[in-house]
Amino acid sequence: MPPTMPPNPHALWSLVDDVATQRAVGPHAHLALELNLQRPAGGLATVTNDHRDHLLGVGVAGSAGTAGESGGPLTDHWLRGSDLTAIYEPADPRQLRATAMWRIRGTQPDVACWEVVVSAQTSLLESDASLAVISDIEADELLWSAPHESSPHWQSVAAHTPLPEEAASLLLRRGSVNGAATSVLIASHPADRRRIALRRSEGRVRIECWLFPSVVEKGVLLRSRVLAAIGPRLADEAWADQTATAFADSPPPLTT
Repeated sequence: MPPTMPPNPHALWSLVDDVATQRAVGPHAHLALELNLQRPAGGLATVTNDHRDHLLGVGVAGSAGTAGESGGPLTDHWLRGSDLTAIYEPADPRQLRATAMWRIRGTQPDVACWEVVVSAQTSLLESDASLAVISDIEADELLWSAPHESSPHWQSVAAHTPLPEEAASLLLRRGSVNGAATSVLIASHPADRRRIALRRSEGRVRIECWLFPSVVEKGVLLRSRVLAAIGPRLADEAWADQTATAFADSPPPLTT
């Protein structure tokens, strides 16, 4: 494992052992963030004006259709600039080696934004490649949008209503705390997405963005990505549409 690293003045991450934190800066002074690399399914644990969310967790263990909550074992990790990378090799029958890279994205001044780039490969001749990016968000209202709409077109999702198959972006709203209301955007890249599953319970929404086809062959590297952003509730459809469109139009990452 790499040694403890002091805060880097040129990056927003600091890494101590297996736990990364993001310093609050500028308009995001209200935001606290922690990522425990030993528990990747927990993702980015954020506190925003007393709203507690878990964003962009990676369920690297588990079989098809089951988002694993354990991540082990973590075999390597490093911090480079605004990218935090971890490698997982679960000792399960799939022999699936997963790499997760959490990246800080710059979009709009009042919007905090991240993406996770997930890669998967196997040492077997072929293996089940199902992986989910998991987010658990405090929310009162849920909207969805399809990729590449000609104009912002967010539609509400009623309780106990299935999410349309074409949905690629979700916008989650919650009430005001201390006079500041925020919304959360989750966007699966439209070129890579497989399906999105929802579960609602007592004012929270669990989102599973399932990635990759069902089978990966030896020697093949699969790669996909999901975005999360937190911004003001005011005019949230506008900033969410701009952020999701920029993400959908961005070139694929060449390396992990």
